[in-house]
Amino acid sequence: MSYEVGSRYPKPGDRVKVAQKKDYASGNLTEGVVKDVLTKQETHHRGHKVKLTNGIIGRVQEFSDQREKVKDKETPPPLKTYKLSEDDLV
Repeated sequence: MSYEVGSRYPKPGDRVKVAQKKDYASGNLTEGVVKDVLTKQETHHRGHKVKLTNGIIGRVQEFSDQREKVKDKETPPPLKTYKLSEDDLV
């Protein structure tokens, strides 16, 4: 499945990989579960801004295509960080 950044609107409970502002240059992505969607537009060319259940804010770059129930006091899953190569940034 291919995903064009910003083309799919995220929903609470979606498992996603986000780019935090501090990681824009390095291309590192952080995986987590969407708690709140901060971007109101249906599409966004840089990726929708979301807040994850662990409090991290970033722009959605990929969906993991898993849904999880989001509870207010849920313990967030462990984070995974991915390193992108130069080819991935094209």
